Amino acid sequence: MPVRHEYFVTRAVPGWHAGLPVLRVPDLRLYVRAEGPGILCGGWEPDGLSLDPRQVAIGQPLAVPPDWDVLSGFADDFARLAPPVTQAEVREVFRGFPAFSPDGRFIVGPVPGLRGFVMAAACNAHGVSGSAGLAQHVLESLQPDPSGYVQSLSPARYVPRTWDWESARAQAEAIYENYYGLPQPHS
Repeated sequence: MPVRHEYFVTRAVPGWHAGLPVLRVPDLRLYVRAEGPGILCGGWEPDGLSLDPRQVAIGQPLAVPPDWDVLSGFADDFARLAPPVTQAEVREVFRGFPAFSPDGRFIVGPVPGLRGFVMAAACNAHGVSGSAGLAQHVLESLQPDPSGYVQSLSPARYVPRTWDWESARAQAEAIYENYYGLPQPHS
């Protein structure tokens, strides 16, 4: 299910440089890193916004305007740790609808009943960071005896269709909304 995700990159901020580590702040649902001398800041929205793929025509561009309320919320949350972010000018906004599966796991491997069709989908906004591992899983899925883990990613888990769009949408949005969720202590 396509779920909206967005982040921004600022112009140069004093003290920020490419040698700084990536920050993940689960309590604030944020991820942050230096983008050259600027700040790249994104996060996971508490109320996911999905797109019904049945409503998008093939070849139709997906115009995704920036949601400045969401983006400024990311900046305000991060400003609690790094106040200069609120003074930085936004250089660029990235946004789109990456795919999330209802169980939060990648979908990798041959599609049952469609000879020669192999999927690599539902990457949960991992993009470049997950591409090498995903490619390795695709190759392994084509071997005679893939590992149990790679078998568990097979599109076969959704065949036959025992699900409906609305429940798949709600489950995928919940995966997105709780992506950085921390386990709650038991009382």
